[in-house]
Amino acid sequence: MCLIEVKNSPKPVVACTINAKSFFENSGTIYTNSLLVKKARENILEFLLLNHPLDCPVCDQGGDCDLQDQALFFGFLKKRFYNFKRVVTDKNLGPVVKTVMTRCIHCTRCVRFATEIAGVEDLGMFGRGLHSEIGTYVEKVFQSELSGNIIDLCPVGALTVKSYPFVGRNWELKIAYSSDYSDGFGLPIQLFLKNNKIVKILPGLLKHRVITNWISDKARFAFDSMFSPLKQLTPVSLQSFKQQIETTWDQLFERVTKIFYFQDHLTKHARSMYNLVVTFTNCLNLETLGLLTMLTNQFPFITLRTLETSFDNIDINSTHLLTNQIIDKHFNNVTLCFLIGLNTRFEGSSLNLKLRQRYLQGNFFIYSINSLIDYTFPIKYWGLNFDTLKKISEGIHPFCKHFVNRISSVIYNSDLFKRKDAHSLNLILNTFKTKVHNVRRSNLSLNTLNTSINTAGINYINKFKTLEVSDLKYFTGLYLMSPQFKSLTQLLNLKLLNYFELPHRFSKILLKARYGFSEENVSRQLNILKSLSTYVNLPTKTVFETRNTIFNTEGFFKINKSVLLTKTNAESDWSIVRNILQVLTNISHITESTIFNLNLPETFQSFIDYCHFMFYAIIKFYNYSLNLHKPFDYFLTLTKFKIKKTKFYKTNIKLWLDDFYLHGNDFFSQYSITMIKCSKMLRSDLTNFVLFN
Repeated sequence: MCLIEVKNSPKPVVACTINAKSFFENSGTIYTNSLLVKKARENILEFLLLNHPLDCPVCDQGGDCDLQDQALFFGFLKKRFYNFKRVVTDKNLGPVVKTVMTRCIHCTRCVRFATEIAGVEDLGMFGRGLHSEIGTYVEKVFQSELSGNIIDLCPVGALTVKSYPFVGRNWELKIAYSSDYSDGFGLPIQLFLKNNKIVKILPGLLKHRVITNWISDKARFAFDSMFSPLKQLTPVSLQSFKQQIETTWDQLFERVTKIFYFQDHLTKHARSMYNLVVTFTNCLNLETLGLLTMLTNQFPFITLRTLETSFDNIDINSTHLLTNQIIDKHFNNVTLCFLIGLNTRFEGSSLNLKLRQRYLQGNFFIYSINSLIDYTFPIKYWGLNFDTLKKISEGIHPFCKHFVNRISSVIYNSDLFKRKDAHSLNLILNTFKTKVHNVRRSNLSLNTLNTSINTAGINYINKFKTLEVSDLKYFTGLYLMSPQFKSLTQLLNLKLLNYFELPHRFSKILLKARYGFSEENVSRQLNILKSLSTYVNLPTKTVFETRNTIFNTEGFFKINKSVLLTKTNAESDWSIVRNILQVLTNISHITESTIFNLNLPETFQSFIDYCHFMFYAIIKFYNYSLNLHKPFDYFLTLTKFKIKKTKFYKTNIKLWLDDFYLHGNDFFSQYSITMIKCSKMLRSDLTNFVLFN
């Protein structure tokens, strides 16, 4: 439709493929809305509609179709072709994308996206003339974590959503805005609602980025797990001595209040202390964590424990955040990127897209210490364990010369600090950074990619201890907030080892927050845990039904509002803790703004002009001293003290995420039907064994 008329030209010219400067020098006159241009556009549209089916009433793209709009403004009202239309066989691109290839107009947008953006050259056009088709050459699926984006790119109804066909038109849907909870970036998304239900999710707008927002399939299709029909049938239940009793929130709060008063009295007058252990994951929002911190300060018998290993040092930004060198436009100046134990394609798809775009610009080298992984761009490997990293920090590896001659950036996964030698790893990275600075006199950027949505926010509030066996030897209650299947499996193992033994005169209570997705597998794991004297099941709201604040891995605050109304008897984590705190402390009014109110804009980053004076309290490095260079940055200098030996394991780096669709740190994707189908497709393509149904 970009045909124009040029003076002294025998025919219309395609504007997007011809240099305009040459035409201005020769003729100097261009017509964009002349009679010749209008007739040419009518002929083009008539040609596009030659084999296009007339099924707009049953097409999912109806009302949002570019071909419909252009036919309305530029089309011809009469039809002059009466031959049979061409029929094209539909292609199987996987459990996400539905194809109706008779509607395809061969714009090749999906082919260009697969080749240029996703880096998976599975789609292409084969055949010539009337026999041209878009497909996968051979019978295979479109295997990419970004495959759902081609649905938005298709101008017609050839590529639509396979999971939810015929659900509604655009004029029937309401738009709300939220964040993606599947990874640590929290990218903005658009929620399309109908009858208080999410119909589809599309990418949102990025204010602080130059690149386009491409969301993953997990962010786009995993929302079906949050709205299981079992959510409508699960009330607030209390199981005592193997008898399940339905109760109300008021009765439950009254019971919990009595337990708190009883435990507080025992703590003040008894010698031994039996704690109430409150566990949470890195997906917990900042408002709820602020209330829990107030509760623990008020009552010493309440202990906060995280189910994930915390960082060794949280006083520096680079230990749990991506620095400005990766986020800002300065990334175009980086010429070398060093990845340590990181699969950016699955753990941070937006970062992987940024690395690929920088590679396509040229003068960019990527090295990795990891297993062989398809990053969608060429990469050179330097080993499988940290022995290579140790040699690089000592300056005896051939790779060291590349850091001296180039502007470098090091990116590693936050899950590396779950290793037992995490402290040694931190020292090696900081020593390496200092030596590069002493040689080149430039700052080597150390970056941490968090795989959970609020890991950085939790580490900014405080350094919480990890749940250990000693915490469960003497406890009177266990409160699981946002539990995950792997954390419940860990508790099951502790139960089998008889770590839940207590004197019979103390009651043991287990409170578990239950979200709206299906939890049959979790319930099976909790059957043994229900041998506790009291088991309380708390139906909890989903993330789209509550207002929450998170702090993503880039250092940006994300404030998300409630977009869905709750029709069930579910409460948010913040409301549950707030009600308990109001009863116990006699606080008449608590709002989210009074608990967590930093008055920060959305793009506030790194607490500008705020210095951490706790640098001087970290003298436990023994062989290093800290010199303040600028806020939130430091350089290590060698001292005259003796070097303390630390354990360092030369074991291979383990990739914690072997299944992108089911094994993330989010708490809902593993229960999604669409994600289960995608995982089955992924496993059937990558395994050497036959998948039996």
